[in-house]
Amino acid sequence: MAPAVPRFRVMTYNVHGCVGPGGQDSNAEVTRVCKDARADVIALQELDAPETDEAEGAHHARDLASQLGMKLLFCRTFRRGVGFYGHALMSRHPLQLVKVTTFASPHQNAEPRGAIWARTKLASGWSVDIISTHLGVHRDERGMQSRELAGPEWLGSSELQKAHLLCGDLNAVPHATTYRRFAAKLRDAQRAIRGHRPRATFPSRLPVLRLDHVFVSDQLVVRAAHVPWNGVSRRASDHLPLIIDLELRGG
Repeated sequence: MAPAVPRFRVMTYNVHGCVGPGGQDSNAEVTRVCKDARADVIALQELDAPETDEAEGAHHARDLASQLGMKLLFCRTFRRGVGFYGHALMSRHPLQLVKVTTFASPHQNAEPRGAIWARTKLASGWSVDIISTHLGVHRDERGMQSRELAGPEWLGSSELQKAHLLCGDLNAVPHATTYRRFAAKLRDAQRAIRGHRPRATFPSRLPVLRLDHVFVSDQLVVRAAHVPWNGVSRRASDHLPLIIDLELRGG
């Protein structure tokens, strides 16, 4: 009998600090969206985390990982209040940190941004590398950040597994320079499905922009793409989640 083809689901989601578009606490809604996605790997942007588990304040990353039963890596981008602000990578499978960084910015008062590179081993035993990021809102800032990610230390690294993907809130629409830089190296998952019309993710109440993306290497086959748009996802964040079903080629 031929071995099962390794399949897995990835979600990238900017949760806006677990504050909904109306300014209300949306931790319950974000948790519901994440549970409903039933993803194997989840990349989340804009999360709070205290400096220690004993410190007061929201610990969105840890609490979500605990409720979902997933392993957690957290990328601190700057200190805020009693803890840190940044983004998280979670997996149902073993998760190994490869690299993490905070990007430099040409803008003195710009919100710091970062990226995290991790390796997860699927139930099939196959490994996949995930690079998750949240890029800046200024064009020149995104240019610096995307050039670094596309360069020899990240997407050009010899340490990168052949099966890999890049995901996150890129703050870049299709055809923007940042988007084209990644599309030159990887495939836009939403455009890799024949007959699929790519779905926008921002703003959540009436999405018109594709700011959140998943790019995949040739070793990954894209089977489906989903952008849940319902009462819960519209209340949870100003972004909608992007969910991609993948299969390892030749698995």
